[in-house]
Amino acid sequence: MVETVSFYDDLHYEDGHKPAVKVILKNDLAKEIRILFRKGQEMKEHKAPYPIIVQVLEGLIDFGVEEKRYPLKKGMMIQLSADIPHDLVALEESMVRLSLNLQDHPLRVESIK
Repeated sequence: MVETVSFYDDLHYEDGHKPAVKVILKNDLAKEIRILFRKGQEMKEHKAPYPIIVQVLEGLIDFGVEEKRYPLKKGMMIQLSADIPHDLVALEESMVRLSLNLQDHPLRVESIK
């Protein structure tokens, strides 16, 4: 099977406190999720049950891991092992790519407040 998708199609930023979360691609190994943040939106501290990879496609994110802050700008990536507490705050309008293990569920991401 061959499938092409774009993280830049159908952009819809949510108003309010929660970022917009959308599954862009799913295969036998992983799920690729787009998270759109307006400036100031955040995902409070949470853990993922499997390892994750986060990449900033646009904007600037303040990424917190266990009391340490990582400013991530366009093009930067960070990977975390399972069960590591982390949080995100958008310092400007931002687009983030989240790579999830196939067994993880996007609804878990959407439910983070």
